Amino acid sequence: MDLDDKLAILSPAARFDACDRFLGKRRATPRTVLWDDRAVAADTDNAGRALPVFRLLLSNRCEWNCAYCPLRSGNDIPRAALTPDELARVFLPRVERGAVQGLLLSTGVDGNPAVATGRMLDAVEMLRTRYGYSGYVHLKLLPGAPAAEIERAARLANRISLNLEAPTAAHLARISPERDWLRDLIAPLALARDWSRTGAIGAGLATQFVVGAAGESDRDLLVTTTWLYRDLALRRVYFGAFRPVTGTPLESRPPTPFVREQRLREADWLLRRYGFEQQELPYDPDGNLPLHLDPKLAWALAHPERFPVELNRADRDELLRVPGLGPVSVARILRLRREGRFRYPDHLAALGGALARARDFITLDGRFFGRNERDRLRHYARRSPIAEQLTLW
Repeated sequence: MDLDDKLAILSPAARFDACDRFLGKRRATPRTVLWDDRAVAADTDNAGRALPVFRLLLSNRCEWNCAYCPLRSGNDIPRAALTPDELARVFLPRVERGAVQGLLLSTGVDGNPAVATGRMLDAVEMLRTRYGYSGYVHLKLLPGAPAAEIERAARLANRISLNLEAPTAAHLARISPERDWLRDLIAPLALARDWSRTGAIGAGLATQFVVGAAGESDRDLLVTTTWLYRDLALRRVYFGAFRPVTGTPLESRPPTPFVREQRLREADWLLRRYGFEQQELPYDPDGNLPLHLDPKLAWALAHPERFPVELNRADRDELLRVPGLGPVSVARILRLRREGRFRYPDHLAALGGALARARDFITLDGRFFGRNERDRLRHYARRSPIAEQLTLW
């Protein structure tokens, strides 16, 4: 199998590793370069900046039989693996011409976790030592990676991640019974955390959940997410909507709506950037977030006693609770307040589209220019009948 054929297999397979967004072009391309369009995604470097990375599997051979995974050993698909030299031949020219600024490398369980992880680290070590590559590398460790390989990864990579896939041991057992929650997932993450605290792994730790594969609720996911941030010092938690794959035990299960993935990302943002506590999030009786409204707006509609807030007096935390206002617009408001008072909606022209949503939840020098509570609920109920449930939360 030549190198282009290997890449045509391995690069599309890496798309199941979630990133912030895809950066590849969305146009039809010849088969020989189709994998290249799927290979570029966004990741976050040591300084928190988004950068384009080359996303690739070193091998799609796997000894495990996870129920959701297209790479499972029981699935009859083309298999391929790259040598360290082949990875260098693929990756470094793209760095040199500025097409990418880093590498996101993962692998299937090709042999066993220790062997497969070691092979992946050998490839990165070759990039660092033989070829002098000093740029960004994000390594996805395998469950059950041994302590020595975690130490080695910490010395080679800017970011390390290990995919939990499910939020609890019980949920994991439904989709990946070969993995032990504590031994194979949490213990390696704790070791990586300890290395991160020494100053290694500058871009931090991350993980990923397959949303909807194990029958978990959004509350299940976000409770574990909060714990991961607090106790294991993760920098990011990613959410990937489950897609059924032919040849797997879950092939007849309906796909998870992408909007659910989006709502979880928004809720995660509220936890990390807006000062929300997990238990404040607007879950329905089944523990799920509303799909028709973003969670911040849903929370605000369910808490009319908190609004409106006076834009000229509210502190930063109060303003961050206002739908339509984010950290950038709040910082702008606080700066402009030092120059004068906001009295009319046109005084907020600098906020752009944020004003359309925010005006229902603020007063300007004591005057309210938005809709009352009943009209607000009617407005969002017209968008979706589910919005009528907001009065019950």
